[in-house]
Amino acid sequence: MAPLRKRILTSAVKATILIFGVLTLAGCLQEVPLVSEAKITTGKSLRELRTWVGEQLDAAVAASEVDEGWYDSYWHDVFWSTDRPQDRELLLSALFPGGCGGNGGRIEISLKNMTAEDPLAAAAKVRDFWKSEGWVVSDIRTYAPDTQPYFRADNEYGETLAFQASSEGMTLEVASSCSRGVKTTSWQDDMKRELLASRASQISSGSINEFKDEIERREQSDQ
Repeated sequence: MAPLRKRILTSAVKATILIFGVLTLAGCLQEVPLVSEAKITTGKSLRELRTWVGEQLDAAVAASEVDEGWYDSYWHDVFWSTDRPQDRELLLSALFPGGCGGNGGRIEISLKNMTAEDPLAAAAKVRDFWKSEGWVVSDIRTYAPDTQPYFRADNEYGETLAFQASSEGMTLEVASSCSRGVKTTSWQDDMKRELLASRASQISSGSINEFKDEIERREQSDQ
């Protein structure tokens, strides 16, 4: 299965069940997943949800003061970094909604970082930042808050953030609101439209030559 399609299918299935799937960091125990009880709270489009997710990732990364080393939890060679715009676009465009609130949809993403010098200090900074922004912050893990912090932040719109850390690394998770503006049954159509739009853009820019591609295809079939 192609990586993009595999990622999209995984994201869609996960989001119908969980707010966040708990990701294991070296030295950390797995937690019981949080069951999503999201209700439809917004009418945002898929594009607006993706934009919001990207903004929250940027804000949390900036608050952590760890600018480098953040990568997708499923594509370990795809990084969330200001100097890798293609990777950022790839991650956001691969987010498709899972079901929530009956007829709504939401998207979620998870980034990992295993190269930070002090993940615990970064976690404390993110926690303080979310509190200062008015989020309601609470602990998911209560038995080791100092050495293995795992906490979440919620707001009135059903949007959820989470951060998990140990001495070895950390995970940042973002889940959007549940929106009536997107439907889980249409994500395949959304993907097709985006792929067609991307191909049309490549053709118009000259990066794809359909005539040349067809000639090469016929030559290969004759061999």
